[in-house]
Amino acid sequence: MRITVFYSLFIYLFLLSGCKSFDKAEPIPAYIYIKSIDLKVKTDGSQGSNSHDIKDAWVFANGVFIGVFELPCMVPILEKDSTLITVFAGIKVNGQSNNRKFYPFYDIYKKMVFLRPTVIDTLKPLIFYKEAVAFPWIEDFEDLAVSLEKTGVTRTIDSLNITSLSNEVFDFGKAGNRYSGKVDFRSKIGTFENSSIGIYDLPRAVTDIYLEVNYKSDVPISFGLYPTSGSSLDFGIPVYYSFANPTEWKKAYVRLSDDVNTNANAGKKFRIFINAVNKEAKPSVIIIDNIKLLHF
Repeated sequence: MRITVFYSLFIYLFLLSGCKSFDKAEPIPAYIYIKSIDLKVKTDGSQGSNSHDIKDAWVFANGVFIGVFELPCMVPILEKDSTLITVFAGIKVNGQSNNRKFYPFYDIYKKMVFLRPTVIDTLKPLIFYKEAVAFPWIEDFEDLAVSLEKTGVTRTIDSLNITSLSNEVFDFGKAGNRYSGKVDFRSKIGTFENSSIGIYDLPRAVTDIYLEVNYKSDVPISFGLYPTSGSSLDFGIPVYYSFANPTEWKKAYVRLSDDVNTNANAGKKFRIFINAVNKEAKPSVIIIDNIKLLHF
């Protein structure tokens, strides 16, 4: 009997304490709305175009991590009154939806916001490249020159030409965009491969070396590295692969640092390559633009 009474009393006190906790008012959040994050580059051309594909906002409030939100997003925040909102611009690394990071080369957006429960504040983050970022290679084709060439490997299609057709130029007419690079397979089965004319001594022991590029392609396309030993090319290392996307431009953020920093590539320099295969005798075209090689 005493045991039964004891447990009955214990359950009663437990339920009572639970009811009291439910009586407590739940905190009411304020909200931050972010439709998009935009990029602004230097007007002297030293940073290339302002093309980007910022997918996510990494949000902090007074230094506390709130979460990663796919754009556009409505972010609930429990802070009140004057609050420092910090936003990092997030991307898909190598085009992988399960590999999302904030882009290390973009600066951080910060703003003091007076937060009030239930009230929605709209932010319009504008970000820049960090001052410490190096751009050893930029190719936007606007000077009517091409800084890519045949790799030296026998290929069926090797010509990368410049196009000025409005439907083939990335953001034609905007920010002075007049030209893009174009590969035409001319309805033939074959392989295209070009690599950068420049050979780059990329930094070791750094976590962030990236290639940015805009592209539109009727066939699958890949980007990667050719390690070089003296004047000869080693085997190519594909890093990024994309299925055909003939109707819309895509933006790739290709992370190169893992392959640059392998033991096998110690002491080597690198060329950047573009490879694509047309497996059917049908009209197929590749268009590329806004190539950037970046590191700290």
